[in-house]
Amino acid sequence: MDRVKEFLQSLAKTAIVETVRGYISQRINSLQPDDIIQAIEKDDTDLIGKLTEKDKKIFYMVTRKFGKYIDFLTVENVMRWMIEDAPFHAGIIYGHPKGLEWLRKVIENIRAEAVKISGGSIELVPVSSES
Repeated sequence: MDRVKEFLQSLAKTAIVETVRGYISQRINSLQPDDIIQAIEKDDTDLIGKLTEKDKKIFYMVTRKFGKYIDFLTVENVMRWMIEDAPFHAGIIYGHPKGLEWLRKVIENIRAEAVKISGGSIELVPVSSES
């Protein structure tokens, strides 16, 4: 019975990760290349502040419900998703001298906001900028 429970938990986690991946890929694909370059050069990492009210509500709802899975949100995973789902945008970030560091900061901000929303119930591991 424990194996069935473990399988179902793994399946649920995979579904959550794929949902977040799709959302992130969709948001990234909606950005103009010049906007990404400007954000990197200005070190503008507050992407949550730029979300529409509807997207903020989605972010808060998902974080409250699935925040314990935030550890999968890493530079490595996001770059891997982008290479598959938004290769042009991934190339912009990867090719810019400050791109990966900028992405690391963006992810740190998202994760910090998730911890705040969760009331501190999420324990984070450090975000790596190696990919």
